[in-house]
Amino acid sequence: MNKKKITVWMVISFLCITIFCMILGNFIFKQTEKIFYEKAAQIIAFGVKADPNIEQVLISSLKTNNIAEINKGKKILEQYGYSEGFLYSSHKHKNFNIVTIGILFLITLLLFCFGGFLVGLNHIKRKRINNLAEYLYAINEGNYRINPHKKEDEFSILEDELYKTVVLLRENREKERKEKEKLTNYLADISHQMKTPLTSMSLMIELLEGSPINGDDALYIERISAQIYRLNHLVSSLLTLSKLDAGTLTLEYKSINVYELLCTSVEPLILMIEKKEQQLFIQENSDVVFMGDFYWNNEAILNIVKNCVEHTPCGGKISIVYEQNPICTQIIIEDNGEGFKKKDIPHLFTRFYKGENSAKDSVGIGLALAQSIVKKQNGEIRAENKKTGGASFTIKFYSN
Repeated sequence: MNKKKITVWMVISFLCITIFCMILGNFIFKQTEKIFYEKAAQIIAFGVKADPNIEQVLISSLKTNNIAEINKGKKILEQYGYSEGFLYSSHKHKNFNIVTIGILFLITLLLFCFGGFLVGLNHIKRKRINNLAEYLYAINEGNYRINPHKKEDEFSILEDELYKTVVLLRENREKERKEKEKLTNYLADISHQMKTPLTSMSLMIELLEGSPINGDDALYIERISAQIYRLNHLVSSLLTLSKLDAGTLTLEYKSINVYELLCTSVEPLILMIEKKEQQLFIQENSDVVFMGDFYWNNEAILNIVKNCVEHTPCGGKISIVYEQNPICTQIIIEDNGEGFKKKDIPHLFTRFYKGENSAKDSVGIGLALAQSIVKKQNGEIRAENKKTGGASFTIKFYSN
């Protein structure tokens, strides 16, 4: 039943009930008037029979409305056991009372049924609205399925528009996915093309390093080697980021021991830490585990710890602690360096952003890569300054 039919039906029903109530009211009024007229005639007849001289007095009393006389008359009637409504209690008018009550009951029943219909209709509408709301929620979550509960009612126009939107979103998502895959393939090709000459240069540098070269030449070779390593790392990071953006990076979820993960992550940085005579503390607790990709989490934590090592002065301290609760596994990495500039904090995880304290050879991609990897696994990273000085990174992996 569409909205127009329901409206017409409700208007007709309301008019019928109104007309019926008017007819019933008129009927009750006529019956009441008849009862009063018959009783007045009976009283006058008995009065005239008892005393013919009071006929005019009785007739004139019907034309006046004296409150004092009315109250006096009520008292006389009450003395003989008559109260208001006694006219309807006589045997002659009991059938009228029954009919009146029956009609009123019928009206009440009709109104109750009508109210029940409206409640049922409202329930149906609410159910339809809930179905559409669930459908929209599913779309918001990325589920672009076609609604299987399509009906013809007052919500059909809205449903049709939602259907068109869903189809458009599905097409756009598929188009975007293909474009991202194409971009990933392009970047992979570029990465391969760049790595080939970089690998050749690395081999030549290794050969030169094995030769008896001294003085400035040795220094130049060392710098070239560092730049080649930097370029290799940049190419690999860009390729990883593009795969994360395109959703083509496959993660292998398995149980990860946090202590083992942290020890593996900091291992490539041990020489740098020792060179700067820094202290590294890692909380030891082999009972804390979570589900994730060991290889890529290792990459993320490596980038964060590397950032701390680079910005912590010689003789400084870096600490890593962790804990687990029913909601998440939390890893906190802190240092006692100079911390972040306030203006840099909102942009720390922005790609290619270089803060005021960044190293000269920094590309500004390590923290962005770490954040993308963690987010891919239903996690988050937050960076802030400690109250006692130094930087603090908080990583949370939420339980599924």
